[in-house]
Amino acid sequence: MTARVLAIAGWLAAGHAVLAGLYWLLLAIPESAVAMLVASALTVLAIVLGFGWVEAVGLLAWDPDATPRLALRRALARAPGVWLGTALFVVVWFLTALARTRWDGSRGEIDAWLIATFAWTNTGWLHTAAAWLIALVRFVGLSLAVSLAWAYARAGLRGGTSSAWIRNGLSPRRLLTLAGILVVFFWLPWRGVDWRPRWLAPNWQETTFVALKLGVLYLWASLGAALVLGVGRFRNKATISITDS
Repeated sequence: MTARVLAIAGWLAAGHAVLAGLYWLLLAIPESAVAMLVASALTVLAIVLGFGWVEAVGLLAWDPDATPRLALRRALARAPGVWLGTALFVVVWFLTALARTRWDGSRGEIDAWLIATFAWTNTGWLHTAAAWLIALVRFVGLSLAVSLAWAYARAGLRGGTSSAWIRNGLSPRRLLTLAGILVVFFWLPWRGVDWRPRWLAPNWQETTFVALKLGVLYLWASLGAALVLGVGRFRNKATISITDS
């Protein structure tokens, strides 16, 4: 199992690096002519197709019976599940961002109403609770998105249209597992992104240290991403079926 997880993490690290390179290329393409617009459109298409393929391979690779060749061959057919899951998460993120913007914009009115109605002068806790509620909704949205992608990878369109992925995405065991992964592999490392030893000289030593640190954090995050893709197996005992056409 350890070798499989490391292999999936290595695949995701390489795939995401290529996708980042394509995105960088997209930003560098000047849109001054029709040919450049066509090149930009093709680059966007390559990013979308590549993202679906890379993540679908990561999902399919969790099957104990999967071979690399079979996972690579079947992944493109399972990519729509990745796109649907991503679209779901983007919608959740957009709606929560809109709610957060409206809440922050009405913060003064909310405080004034609470003071006038309940004589509450300390309302900081309420705004903190609202921020945590938005974070919780986004977290549940991520769990549902992964569950949808997993269901589609497991059974194709039949799995994506079944309501089972919703129940699995809301499973307490899955939510707790996913929360642990996010904390260990993303939240905690992110808090140390700016850290560096004070004794480092502001020359090649600092540059080398920053490069090594970011590289290690990227590989660590790739390992976390591999575990996020595999979190569905903690709920569903059945393995992904990639032998069905």
